[in-house]
Amino acid sequence: MPAFKNILFPIDFSDRSKALCPYVKTVAEQFQAKLTVMHVVEVPIETFGRVDRSFPVVFDFPAMKPHLLDMLKEYAVVAGAERAVEEGDAAYNIAGYASEHGIDLIMMPTHGYGKFRSLLMGSVVSKVLHDADCAVWTAPHADDPAMREHLPCRHIVVAVDGGVEQTPVLRRAAELAKELDAGLSLVHAVPGAESQPYDTGGDEFGLFLLDAARKEMIRLQAEAGTSFDASVMAGSVGKVVRQAVLDRNADLVIIGRGVMHETFGRLRTQSYDIIRQSPCPVLSL
Repeated sequence: MPAFKNILFPIDFSDRSKALCPYVKTVAEQFQAKLTVMHVVEVPIETFGRVDRSFPVVFDFPAMKPHLLDMLKEYAVVAGAERAVEEGDAAYNIAGYASEHGIDLIMMPTHGYGKFRSLLMGSVVSKVLHDADCAVWTAPHADDPAMREHLPCRHIVVAVDGGVEQTPVLRRAAELAKELDAGLSLVHAVPGAESQPYDTGGDEFGLFLLDAARKEMIRLQAEAGTSFDASVMAGSVGKVVRQAVLDRNADLVIIGRGVMHETFGRLRTQSYDIIRQSPCPVLSL
């Protein structure tokens, strides 16, 4: 059974969207999935009201729609792809369309590796990651020619949290790796185990945290019925996952988007940093 049957490809006609076309085509063909290409027209704020009404803004969405549908043909990269144009808030419409039409994978680019990317919590991608019920595939470097090396997917790194909700993530990742005939390995970051400058207390506490994390990884794999190579590393989540990708020459990172935990450093709170720093695409389940 294909991992993904219905893919939604939201585009904004930018170079980033165009750069994503080869990835969308590859994934859609890999899973023989139905593809829908979508553009959301966000109504200019001036349409709703402005101080100076001497020159009212005319916004004729019905008149624009046929032209936009025609423009979407360039992004309909597989035979039989459907096209859709919506009006309103982009993230709201993307998540809503996915829910209403049985979409099980959204593929969209993020902004580049900007200095303040982690602060852009209001971006469309961030909102979709938060609101969408289905899997979301994204990459901040899609327009980098070097990213093409990650097609096809030969190795997957799963960034594992210690929470119980990771069990279905591991099982889903195992199924995906099998379908793609790809290798798979796990990585878990322990931020609290990092050595701190001027710390004279020794490494005992850090070693204790790493040992506890390894035991938790063993427990999670036993529960999920998997036995993949797993590494536990001290350091921030984004940096640890990035290093694991580079060490294994991975083509895809899988993360889970579970509920927020009270404990610091949980994966759910680090999703944006993982995506920002990953040298390959990230699939959020």
